[in-house]
Amino acid sequence: MKTFDFYQDRKVTCWERTQFSIEAESYKEALEIIKSWGGEDVLCFEDDKQIMVTDGETLYETSEAISPIDNGGRPTIEVFDSTGNKITDNVLQTKSCKNI
Repeated sequence: MKTFDFYQDRKVTCWERTQFSIEAESYKEALEIIKSWGGEDVLCFEDDKQIMVTDGETLYETSEAISPIDNGGRPTIEVFDSTGNKITDNVLQTKSCKNI
């Protein structure tokens, strides 16, 4: 019997952790700087002077599969053959897998 190779791409959500330092006169001032961002990403404010990103990591243990509904109707699972030709996706799937 022959063996045929394929691969699956699966879109997931997960958290990333970004560690950073703020140069300020006090802890209170540092907090005020953070609050002034209005919840935006620290990477938008990094300037290597007052705000310095020091490390980052992906928190893989927080990874969760998402459905096409949560992805604007676009697929979140796509299956390809070994040459990259798309075989199928989960856009039209209505059942869910209990293993993920």
